[in-house]
Amino acid sequence: MKLSSLKQLFVVFSVVLLAACSSSINPQTGVRDDPLEGFNRAMWKVNYDYLDPYVLKPVAKGWKDYVPSPVKTGLVNVANNLDEPVSFINRLLEGEGKKAMVHFNRFWINTVFGLGGLIDWASLDEDLRLNNGQRGLGESLGANGVPAGAYIMMPAYGATTPRQGVGSAVEAGYSVLTYVGTTPWSIAKYVVQGIDTRSKLLEQEALLTQAQDPYVTFREAYFQNLEFKVKDGNVEPSQQEQLSEEELKNID
Repeated sequence: MKLSSLKQLFVVFSVVLLAACSSSINPQTGVRDDPLEGFNRAMWKVNYDYLDPYVLKPVAKGWKDYVPSPVKTGLVNVANNLDEPVSFINRLLEGEGKKAMVHFNRFWINTVFGLGGLIDWASLDEDLRLNNGQRGLGESLGANGVPAGAYIMMPAYGATTPRQGVGSAVEAGYSVLTYVGTTPWSIAKYVVQGIDTRSKLLEQEALLTQAQDPYVTFREAYFQNLEFKVKDGNVEPSQQEQLSEEELKNID
């Protein structure tokens, strides 16, 4: 099957699957539709008032303040390197062969010469640097016109949408760790990435603590971040007024 046919089948299936979900801006009110707002706010309270201040934030502060930088960098590099094959496949599904090869080359270079990914040698080449991180299937779907769907706040996991959730579930089928059957390592990978991301947000907490409605502020930042990722950072300046490019890269 040609890549173009596979891409079309991929998009059609996804559109049918997610067509019923919506979280768009209402043109009459200018407010984002949030059909699950009651549930979402309840889960937001669990996450924001309990899990984060008593579990996630202390761990993130310990990671930032006490783990040596070389150790943090090495662990994050290994975790991110394991995402390169997934990003390679997702870029192919978009028909982005050149960008797919960036992920392919990064994976073999860092795996072979970087001690399994501990050292990010590939980024020494400007053409192999990732300015916008790894490519998730959810972003690939979005690039092909699939809507994000309704906003969902999950306990502990955080914010997601049907498109992102489906993308993550499908990705598990072609993840490197899935084929080698190492569940503990899969958990360790996501824990390292999650803690590192949370630690990078410590200095940006004022965005929420000073907000009139932290739930809405976070929700809009989440969708702004999704758009930033889907468009590879190529968004209009007016669309980035709330958060800087660096802040957008760190929000999940």
